[in-house]
Amino acid sequence: MRTDSPDSTAPREASAAGKRFALAAVFAGLWLIGLGVLSILSANPITLNRDQILSATDVLTAVIQDPKAKTVRVEKSWKGAVSEDHLALSNLSAAKPVAGDRLLIPVSRSRDGWRVTLSKLPNEPPLVYPATPESEGQLRQLLKAGR
Repeated sequence: MRTDSPDSTAPREASAAGKRFALAAVFAGLWLIGLGVLSILSANPITLNRDQILSATDVLTAVIQDPKAKTVRVEKSWKGAVSEDHLALSNLSAAKPVAGDRLLIPVSRSRDGWRVTLSKLPNEPPLVYPATPESEGQLRQLLKAGR
């Protein structure tokens, strides 16, 4: 005589546990994909240096013409202090620009003409920023708040 009886609930419980595991695995996979997408879309946002922008005589939207000659073609003067169409910046090469780059460049007058305004960060090259709609919007806010 057999004392063990066939239990018909065991296969159903195993099947339900497998479904819960599969659902959890799908949820975890979607979560990881979502985190990956967020990290790609929000990686390294441009942040303008507030002190550098506010202490600059002017901020230019400019295109690098010749990095070796330290010259830029001015598209826009945000504070109105620069009226030239082309400008030589004495310390531009320290920022390592590439010809054709369109940048936001904080500038100040020096004894030798114009230069990229230095930030208060120690031992750092002059900061210049890519001219994008986001960075220009941030610049507008800084200039509006700084007045």
